[in-house]
Amino acid sequence: MAQPDVIFRPFLKNVLREEDFMRKTIRILPIIFLLLLLSFSSWAQTGGTLKGKVVDANEKFALPTVRVSLEKTNRTGVTDAEGNFLIKNIPAGTYRVTFELSGYLIETKKDVTIQAGETTELDASMRMGFAHETTVTARREMESLQKVPQNVEVLTETELRTAPTLNVVQALNNIAGVDVETGSGLTTVGTFMSINGYDDVYIKKMVDGVDVTAIVTNWSLLSAYPQEMLEQVEVVKGGSAVWGASMGGIINLVTKRPRGLERPILTLTGSLASFGAMDFGNASAIGQSGDLQRYGANIIGSHKKFGYMLGAKRDDHKLFTDFGTEKNFNLFSKFGYDFNDTTYLDFLYSYNKVSVTGHSFLETDAFLPYFPFYWNYQDDADSSSQAASLKLSSMVLPGFNLEAQLKFNRMDGNFDRIWLEGGIINGPAGTVDTSLFNDQRIGGTVKGSYNPSTQFSLVAGMDYYRIRADFSKMITDQPIIYVDSWAPFTSLEYRVGPLGLHLGARYDYDSSFGSQLSPSIGANLNLMKSTILRANVGRTFKVPDLWYTLGESYVDLILPNPDLKPERAWAYSVGFESQELQYLWVKMSLYYHDMRDGIVRVPADQEGRYTWGNATQFIRKGYEGEVGVQAPFGLQVYVSTNYNKHENKSDGVILQWIPTRTNKAGIRYINKKFDLTANLRGRWIWWNESDDLIGLFEPRDKIWMFDLRLSKGFHLSDHISLSLIVDVFNITDQLYWDRKDAPNPRRWAQAGFEVKFN
Repeated sequence: MAQPDVIFRPFLKNVLREEDFMRKTIRILPIIFLLLLLSFSSWAQTGGTLKGKVVDANEKFALPTVRVSLEKTNRTGVTDAEGNFLIKNIPAGTYRVTFELSGYLIETKKDVTIQAGETTELDASMRMGFAHETTVTARREMESLQKVPQNVEVLTETELRTAPTLNVVQALNNIAGVDVETGSGLTTVGTFMSINGYDDVYIKKMVDGVDVTAIVTNWSLLSAYPQEMLEQVEVVKGGSAVWGASMGGIINLVTKRPRGLERPILTLTGSLASFGAMDFGNASAIGQSGDLQRYGANIIGSHKKFGYMLGAKRDDHKLFTDFGTEKNFNLFSKFGYDFNDTTYLDFLYSYNKVSVTGHSFLETDAFLPYFPFYWNYQDDADSSSQAASLKLSSMVLPGFNLEAQLKFNRMDGNFDRIWLEGGIINGPAGTVDTSLFNDQRIGGTVKGSYNPSTQFSLVAGMDYYRIRADFSKMITDQPIIYVDSWAPFTSLEYRVGPLGLHLGARYDYDSSFGSQLSPSIGANLNLMKSTILRANVGRTFKVPDLWYTLGESYVDLILPNPDLKPERAWAYSVGFESQELQYLWVKMSLYYHDMRDGIVRVPADQEGRYTWGNATQFIRKGYEGEVGVQAPFGLQVYVSTNYNKHENKSDGVILQWIPTRTNKAGIRYINKKFDLTANLRGRWIWWNESDDLIGLFEPRDKIWMFDLRLSKGFHLSDHISLSLIVDVFNITDQLYWDRKDAPNPRRWAQAGFEVKFN
């Protein structure tokens, strides 16, 4: 796979001369971080106190973790396990108090009077709602979903905990318009996903705002992050002007912030599954018997101003097909320190180590008797990823917050491919192709937000990343690549009564491909009691994969193109959601993307060879709809549909092998009194493979697949609780795959437990 220097010189000309620029720029963030820390002052304000209790409006049970905020101040509180809250040092005056909790409608109390030196009592009741969570991703500032113009979905901690899934990525299958391939049955290896038909490479993946994707292919170990560390998962569909390259969308894992806990909570988890050899019909897969063992421990607590979360998790999985194994180890930690009510410091570190083996082959009759397979090989892969963040945030003036965050991500990979006999596009039987790489990002963000009132909000800041990519052991004579990337961004919101107007912009400069300007404008309108209209227009882009610019792919048939430009698109979206009827909610969204400079395969200068080129225009459009019932006694029922049509306007060809039509349905019942949960989820996907591939992969899609989770909790003592969990996957035992060399596992089940000590 060696390439002449001339291929890489145009691509590397700018990035390698940026050394001096990097050395100067990389010092900026630590200096700003230090100055910001030294400039923060702790001031005490004499004022009044607000306290009260928040309960469910129907069943009257206490609601913990409700966020209580006072308009035009930085004073907030969170309810404890008994639903009680206490907010001190509130300046005397009259306020509007807002109560927010995921899964509940926002409750507002007007004309609440606070007097200096006195305590005001204020109780509230909240009724269940839909899509009334908060997001920190849409505008890079905490915001209610009622106020954002984009199509944003949030999976709460409750939804993650009760879903019948193996990992956080598979939980995304519960969201309309988000589809995850589960054919491998893997528990932690990066599973491919799509948002509104955009495949994995168009999606930005983050943990607390830290980009955790591999630089070469945008692949990630996102599914290795344990659900126990997460507060929620946020999905922004269609990208965002304030985050840069994210044409397909954004997935951000938001971790918990430990604080305000009276006692530490120690949690032990474990699960076990055992299965026999599965019959995969005419799929290119050989079943094997095996088991899955998962166990972990974590502790979360706080002492005065210091909060901590520590945990470890281990998966040992003998996979469903021959030669298949998977082992994963995860270590995660988060520490926080509250200097005062307005200033805090958080540190996050996570480490994932994954080892996987597998056998892949695709049978064919076209080349018998010499070649019974298109390909036939075994993989033996080891990879690891690390993510870290150090964030300092302070309300330096009333309504004005400053934040500095240092970010780090690194991924290392070691992949061996052992070629077996009988493949027409194989390497020689018995040979081994070894691929070694490591890449990392180090940088940070400086951001300020100004919120003088509920009518006006301004966020502005700058991102910086120093990227290092080492493929010298994959591509002969390939030097280590250094790329500097910086981007100022801003987002403004102005509200006039129920109407919110949004303006955003970001300027990305990258030493490898130049600059991009991404403006956006949006609006949302709150009608009646619980109806929202949304509209948004923005320019977004996608950076070419480094693999397209540096290395060959698909058995050396496609040459790299170091002159590739980013794909660009104007993205339009409109939608509404409503819950005017107390227990019925509906949601509808439409999108239209006009993509220019689309990257496709084009003939190369060498006869019979191909390369990548910015040679086409794509029109990507579709819709999604969702209807649900949320009853007061803990029952939720929903159905959703999603349709995507992506067309190459240059030749009129409809883009295929994407989730063109998807239907989803679910029933969830939660009984808090008896601590009982039942959750049934179903999905139906039409992948719409092209005619020339249907005969090759023989898809068995357009079939309903159902998974079930049952859990029962037991109160063993005042400080010990136990939950027993049973998951059943593919309940109806369907033969299902989008490509027959990676079938979905047949019916199988796992049983697990969770013990909490506090």
